[in-house]
Amino acid sequence: MTRFLLFLAIFCPIFFLFTYNSGYGYDAYEYLIIARTLNKGYDLYDFILSKSYLLYSSTNVLLNVLGGYNHLGVSALITLLATGVLISSWRAARLFSERTAFLAVILTAACCFFMEMNFLEPESWVAIFGLNAFTLAVGNNGKQNWRWLGAGILLGVAMCFKSVAAFYVIGFGAFILLLWLTDRLTFWPMVCRGMFVLAGFAMPLLISMLYFYATGRLETHLEWTYVYPFGGYPSHTLFLAKFLIKISWLLLLLLVSFVVAVQQPYRTIYQRTPALWLALLLASFACVTMLKTQASHYFFQAAVFFVLHLGFLADQWLIHYEARHQTISYRLILLSGGTLGLLLLVSVLLYRFDTIQRFLTIKDYQDEEAAGSFIREQAGPQGHVLLFDNAMPLYYLSDREPNVPFIFTEMQTTHYLESHPDTYGRALADTSLKFVIFGTRSSLIDDSTALTKPVNVHAIQQLRAGLQKHFVQVQDPRFPLPYWRRK
Repeated sequence: MTRFLLFLAIFCPIFFLFTYNSGYGYDAYEYLIIARTLNKGYDLYDFILSKSYLLYSSTNVLLNVLGGYNHLGVSALITLLATGVLISSWRAARLFSERTAFLAVILTAACCFFMEMNFLEPESWVAIFGLNAFTLAVGNNGKQNWRWLGAGILLGVAMCFKSVAAFYVIGFGAFILLLWLTDRLTFWPMVCRGMFVLAGFAMPLLISMLYFYATGRLETHLEWTYVYPFGGYPSHTLFLAKFLIKISWLLLLLLVSFVVAVQQPYRTIYQRTPALWLALLLASFACVTMLKTQASHYFFQAAVFFVLHLGFLADQWLIHYEARHQTISYRLILLSGGTLGLLLLVSVLLYRFDTIQRFLTIKDYQDEEAAGSFIREQAGPQGHVLLFDNAMPLYYLSDREPNVPFIFTEMQTTHYLESHPDTYGRALADTSLKFVIFGTRSSLIDDSTALTKPVNVHAIQQLRAGLQKHFVQVQDPRFPLPYWRRK
């Protein structure tokens, strides 16, 4: 425990500095903008949510406690979440041994840096609840049925942050079935455990549905929490090369570990350790999300369980080493640490060397305030704005919202426009819209998978016509982009 606390004391300030210098990240802007609107009287689902609702409401509550929507507050929240992941990883890995826990925490911390947890990503929440569900279920060999019910409830709460938590439930189901197939569990106890997990998982989801039904938003809640994430979001490989480079160090460790794990005596040890079966099943099913997109943060919910396997295998290897050599030599410790450090460094060099600067400087964000202040001046205290170029950061910096139910033009917006084709026409005719930025990017919209889709072509034509009718284009030396002001 002392080593773990010392590690946290070192990790937290370093990760805070790295996070502070990283900025917000594309996705995080959306979470922050919509969360902040809750302070202004907006309701959940007044804007399209790209993730489950609890991410936005919890962000709003925690940032109000931590000092508001500023770089310090946001960086503190992200560091708090990363710390929660490390604590959860420590608790889960301690089921095997103290050394496994410490090794797992070191690897999990590295994953936080390489898998975009320095941005405000819901995978931190999913990992926290997933790891604690694992710890609860397999603690005391999982003999009590209440443990499986509790694990299901934790997974249900995770689902309220991001829908991918459902794959953890599939992993739990596969594990319970595997226990029965290997004669570690008889039929009816298997059925009972499965039903307890499903019942627990359903509880938070049903409570959420009842709340949104009572407030008249059930259909919208179901659309953006279940229907679109699992059925509407298109698959692509836009980030595959970036993923393979950034995560190459972990993929190499996993490849080596699987080769070692099938050798004796490790194969027998794994056969005697069902908790590891669950960890590997959860990791494997969490990888299904990578079939949609290969953004590195999508792999984080799998990585935190693969890390349990890596920590356990390393601990078992060291046990056998100690049996032959009595003690672990400093040379071996330096060699192992140096190898991991070299792998991490190579991944950084291959990906983007300038990320190292995030550890060495304190970024100055003063220039951002000028852009935000200019937009607020143009829109007035109650006016709306409609932004395309750099939309996410400018919405956040200006603290102004659009008069359309979305703040980006990603794939969710394309899906929305299919059933609301006249959205832009009505928005531009609305006199509360005072300020529009439209136009230096050749692609214009963020949904690069559907640039020529008829719904987007129609929307852009409608936008151009509305600008010509209701707005005049202006350039101002105080602002770097041409913009449109209402006539």
